[in-house]
Order: sequence, then C-alpha cells, then structure tokens
Amino acid sequence: MAGRSSQVGVRLGILAVHGAAWVFSRLGLGTLRWLGTVAGRLTSLGNSRAARVTRVNVDLAYGDRDPAWRRQLVRRSLAQTGMTLFEAAAMWTWPLQRLTGLRKRVDGEDLLVRRAAGRGALVLIPHFGNWEYLGYYLNTYETLTALYQRPRNEVVDRALTSARGRLGSRATPNSVAGLRQLVRALRNGGLVAILPDQVPSTESSVAVPFFGRPALTMSLVSKLLRRVNADVVIGTATRVPGGFAIRLEAVADAVRDPDPAVGARAINAAIETIVARDPAQYQWEYKRFRLPDEPDIYRT
Repeated sequence: MAGRSSQVGVRLGILAVHGAAWVFSRLGLGTLRWLGTVAGRLTSLGNSRAARVTRVNVDLAYGDRDPAWRRQLVRRSLAQTGMTLFEAAAMWTWPLQRLTGLRKRVDGEDLLVRRAAGRGALVLIPHFGNWEYLGYYLNTYETLTALYQRPRNEVVDRALTSARGRLGSRATPNSVAGLRQLVRALRNGGLVAILPDQVPSTESSVAVPFFGRPALTMSLVSKLLRRVNADVVIGTATRVPGGFAIRLEAVADAVRDPDPAVGARAINAAIETIVARDPAQYQWEYKRFRLPDEPDIYRT
C-alpha cells in the first residue's frame, strides 16, 4: 500500500511539474529570465543551501577580490541559476523550431564537422550558461549520448529524462553499464556529452586544483580516453540578449595523459578559462571543494 501511495505521489508530482512548465511556457524568454532573476535574488537574501554553498565557493575562488565584489557575484550567480530554472519551461515545452531561433551565434562548430570519418567526439559541458540548451544544439547536429547523474528526487529525474528525450538525447546513467554505453557510442563515431564539474564519488575522482584549491574532479574522462581514441572539446551556451551563443573549443592535449590527475587538471583549467569570461554564468552551487577526511567547509 505504501509503495502504491508513493507511485501516486510521483505521478502527481510529475503532473505538477509539467503543469507549471506549461504555464510558464506561455511567456517569452525575456519574461522567463526576469522571473528567474527575481527568484535568484530572493534566494541570495536567505540562508538556503544554494546561497550558502555559492558564498563559500565564491569566497574560496576569489578570496583576493573585494568583499563587495564577491557579494555582488553571489547575487548575480544565483540570478543566473534562477534563469536556468525558468528557461526549463521553454526547453521542455517550446516547439523545437522556436528553440532553434534562440541560437544567436555558433563558434567552433568545425571541431565537430571536420573530425575524421568514424571518429567519436567527447564534449565536456560545464555548468555554465544554459547547458541544457547546448545539449539541444548538439542534438541538432547528431544524436547525443549524454551521461547524467540521477537526481535523488524521482519526480525531477523523470521530468528531466522526458525533457532531454524530447530534445533527442539518449540519457545514460552514471554506472558501469553507462560507461559501456559511452565507450560503444564513441567507438561507433558518435557524440558523447559529460558534465565534468559535478561532485563525483571519492572512488571515481582525483583531487586537483580548481581556482587554486584542491577539488574532487572526475576521473571518468581519463578512463574513457584510455579505452577509445576520440576528439575532446569543451562547450558552452552563454546567455546573450534574445538567446544563446554557442562556443566549442579544443581541450589541451594533457587531457589524454594516462595519469588521471594530469587529465583532470587540464579539464579544470579549461573550465576556469570559461568561467573567467563571465563568473556569474557559472553555477557555483556544487560542493567542489569538500574533501574526504577533512572538515566540511560547507557546514555552518
């Protein structure tokens, strides 16, 4: 009986999420971004998990900057996160042709177009701008196999999986079976996406510098490249007026080093370069700097 009640709750939750998305999808991108900004600014005034973690990370990454500048960055970053949440209404419901109209510029597409026949490409997608929109763009080029970390909330998990499937992605869970699927896709010359700045488990990570401080960084990219030779690029969908600017860039050859720590440093360096262009568009809400066997710097 409890199991049946739980499933009913999940279904009702999914209906509520889709209902809210439908309501907000009637609005234009500018209004969605304004609502996201308001929500983010309200979040910055409180002591929510998102606000606390963002403050800690910004202080650690930019400890040499003026405190007023850091406080402003926290507010702007949370506003950008709010935009991502409200833009989801468009990503989940707008006709695909309308989504295509949000693409204002594409740089570096030749990194995908000109790769050798039958050669796979691994696209690293940090949490910058609207990474979901970048996934949509990649699917307009070819079918994307995307690794995802399953959310704890089943309602959110199902809603995300449904939305990404609508955009064309093949979602692959973060597991041994998922790793096999990624390798298979790359060997078949496919396009694979990984979000490299989530907090991985201790067993599948190495601690390497990120903004000058040790941060747990996934070793999965190194494992993949040891099993299959593929191109590696890093991509972003930066918010610009009226839509997004897509940018694809090569990653330093050090990413291929057999030492996972060397490869992870190359990935973090590439993310730092992107973040430096607009620190507010980076999602500072992951506990990147929490290390095992050390005091939890995020506990307040």
